[in-house]
Amino acid sequence: MALLEVEDLDVRFYTEAGVVRAVDGLSYTLDRGERLGVVGESGAGKTVSALAVLDLLDEPGRIEGGTVRFDGESLLDASPDRLRTVRGGRIGMVFQDPETALNPVYTVGEQVSEAVRAHTDRSGDDAHDRAVALLDRVGIPDPTTRATQYPHEFSGGMAQRVLVAMALAGDPDLLIADEPTTGLDVTVQAQLLELLDDLAADDLAVQLVSHDLGIVAEFCDRVLVMYAGQTVERAGVEDLFYDPKHPYTAGLLSAVPRIGDDRDRLSTIPGVTPDLSAPPPGCRFHTRCPYAEDVCTKRDPPLATTDDVTHRAACLAYTGDLDGELTFSVEIDGDDDRGERR
Repeated sequence: MALLEVEDLDVRFYTEAGVVRAVDGLSYTLDRGERLGVVGESGAGKTVSALAVLDLLDEPGRIEGGTVRFDGESLLDASPDRLRTVRGGRIGMVFQDPETALNPVYTVGEQVSEAVRAHTDRSGDDAHDRAVALLDRVGIPDPTTRATQYPHEFSGGMAQRVLVAMALAGDPDLLIADEPTTGLDVTVQAQLLELLDDLAADDLAVQLVSHDLGIVAEFCDRVLVMYAGQTVERAGVEDLFYDPKHPYTAGLLSAVPRIGDDRDRLSTIPGVTPDLSAPPPGCRFHTRCPYAEDVCTKRDPPLATTDDVTHRAACLAYTGDLDGELTFSVEIDGDDDRGERR
């Protein structure tokens, strides 16, 4: 049994401009010790889906359908008290921006200690000692002294480590990290990924939400690609990067700069993400897809099996509705990605 099972998750935002289907039929699983990367453009639904798993959506967002099971337990049916036990306890969350996630008027030690008290039976000096130990575990030097300092006294990378320490307070089985490396320089990014790598080695499952494909390629075992609230591709990390099956994924990969790249300009995906209060009929990517046919404007493609049973893509090329399959030649060493129909 998978540690986390998400099936047909449907999240909508009720706004004055209309109902926005931010997440539409999302399904995936995550095993113990596995590292899943969730990628896509801004507005794809990556963060919203992660928040929905923990029931952290604010109004006007609502979960309107689907199931979320953690270790066999339905989280969408759980009581608020039970959710508080699981959230921050068995499931830790590392939020994107430490400047807003950390309270500026409390010391770092107080904030980590609060998380320890909330999710363990420790209190007083025992909770403080545990907080210092957690700060040490995530690589903060001189943790005893640093625990007495305030968030503004920490660099961005160190503040992000504090968030990881707080997420580990309840000794979780799953860590959800939402864009944890955003705004950090490459050296600090590498250090943070090394930390997550060490934690995952202890059988901790990690769901990494990111727009940085390089980070996902380095860290993750499997990748889920989202576009306009839906999954468009799901595969093992090597299969996805070396043999993408969806035009959107191939477009994302072609836009990544690489060492030795001699192109004058990086590739781009034409057009913009559709308005999810009035998405286009059929495939949501067809307005930007260079291979779209008339049927793509009428049928919403399922997440279909490709030539590899573990590699799935939401494209009608794999359901027999188009003239052959799509194949992409992805040159990781710097040449442009090329797509063709076969």
